[in-house]
This record gives sequence, C-alpha cells and structure tokens, in this order.
Amino acid sequence: MARKSIITLPFPLKGINKNYAQSDQPNLTSPAMQNVRPSDVMENRVRGGQRPGLKRQYPVCIGNGKPVVAIAEVTIVEVS
Repeated sequence: MARKSIITLPFPLKGINKNYAQSDQPNLTSPAMQNVRPSDVMENRVRGGQRPGLKRQYPVCIGNGKPVVAIAEVTIVEVS
C-alpha cells in the first residue's frame, strides 16, 4: 500500500520565471501562469486572485448593476 505524504505547494507570489527548468525554479515562482495575480483586490489580501477582464464578455448587463456573485444558469427570454 502506498504511503501518504503531505506536500505543501505555496502560491507563486513572485510570478513567472522562465529562466530555469521547472525542477530548478526559485522559491515562490512558476514557469507558467495564466490569468492570476498575487493579491486579491476585493479583500486586499495576499492569497492569489484572478485578473480582471480587459473587455466585456457580453453586451447585456445582468444583475441591475450589482455584482454577480455566483451563477449556475441564465436563460434570456425574448418578449414580443
């Protein structure tokens, strides 16, 4: 039976570093990252957060100007 071991993987707060092989990365760096930044803007905490979009995904605004926190499914019905 395989032994279980705990591995701690810290978030790469220092960002991307493509100067080294993946196995030789300096601490707190990553060879590849997409759409992330080291700090969460909403709560002003260092924990990794998503980068904001550069443009609107959809032309129609949902939520009446309030932020959408969670969404499962949206159905748009055309009224004639």
